[in-house]
Amino acid sequence: MVNVANQFGSVVKSWRNPLQLLLSALIVISFAPTQILGTQLNNQLQSVIRMTHIHTIMKHTLVRLFLWLVLLWSCCWARDSSLFLLVTVYFVISN
Repeated sequence: MVNVANQFGSVVKSWRNPLQLLLSALIVISFAPTQILGTQLNNQLQSVIRMTHIHTIMKHTLVRLFLWLVLLWSCCWARDSSLFLLVTVYFVISN
């Protein structure tokens, strides 16, 4: 069990920066006040966001399982509060 946690930890450590960047971007986009752009620009922006399929990918069961394991790892093994907070906020806003 410890060996699996160490292997998973090394994977998370190698993907830590891109993962934090992706989660930060998704959080910022979800809170962006796009309504201020007007109806037409808001609809175009939402259309572009839907075309990327990023939300569909992020809602996939395996991706959510990976993020949940990252959440547990960052909380219990690595004590990485910044990654823990980002994943927690992402889970809160994605539901």
